[in-house]
Amino acid sequence: MSPPRTPLGRTLAIINPFSAKGRARRAWPEISATLRDAGLPFDEVTTHSPEEGMELAARAGGDGYAVVISAGGDGTTHWAVNGLMRSRTSPVPALAIIPEGTANDFPRCLRIPLNPRAAARTVLDGTRRRVDIGQVNDHYFATISGVGFDAEVAQLVNRWPRWIKGTTVYVAGILQTLVTYRPVDARITIDGQEQQLKLFLLAAANTNWYGGGMYMAPHANIEDGLLAVVYATDLTKLETLAVLPKVFSGRHLTHPKVAHTTARDVRVDSVAPLAIHADGEIVGKVPAVFRIVPRAIEVVVPRA
Repeated sequence: MSPPRTPLGRTLAIINPFSAKGRARRAWPEISATLRDAGLPFDEVTTHSPEEGMELAARAGGDGYAVVISAGGDGTTHWAVNGLMRSRTSPVPALAIIPEGTANDFPRCLRIPLNPRAAARTVLDGTRRRVDIGQVNDHYFATISGVGFDAEVAQLVNRWPRWIKGTTVYVAGILQTLVTYRPVDARITIDGQEQQLKLFLLAAANTNWYGGGMYMAPHANIEDGLLAVVYATDLTKLETLAVLPKVFSGRHLTHPKVAHTTARDVRVDSVAPLAIHADGEIVGKVPAVFRIVPRAIEVVVPRA
């Protein structure tokens, strides 16, 4: 089938039927009708696995599409971004987002409406914005990647039902992980400057939010060509409990055991096999090398 031509360019919609316990699947017919009634013809594919979504996005440019719509949550967008970053065509297709997940942190940072119907209007009426994308080892991320405590939390909550609200499940995961987690001996290297320390966590951020609205990196800027780095050292359990509520306002950065900076290149090494997360997806174990890919993709966002 020849891809349809539209004012946006040839468009492919990738729908995750499992996002938020099937919410994306149930909502898509109405969203689809809204787009088509506005005169936007497009092809659509319902995926059966994250890898399928990544492959579809990676092939989209070669198949003649100029825009990829990601209909699902941050996980769906994560795999679409990884596909687009592996595209062999130039220009790479632009990304449009219909948020149907439990957290929706990436659209939040771009002021894309979290209401799917309003987001559909953005697809129709929006403009394109070129943004940075993060990279950890051979994997890409849209929001935040990290190692240590938050990666262990992600590893735990990814086994839980996805229909539970994003922030609620993340806080529950934090409390459960806190029972057994201990800071580990690690070496972090930030733009060539090496430190040996007891590491509680390190987050390399492209955007401000993760975990369904936790304001982890207030100093992140998706267009500055830099990672916003936040790392905590040997927080005790009581200190962690005291710091946790402050993450929602960004005031955790004032704690003496929490440091923050910006960087182009960050490396974490440890003997302990720390997990690595990217956009909340577990993508391997240390060593972890974080970088930024400046102005990597275009995203359809609301007009100012």
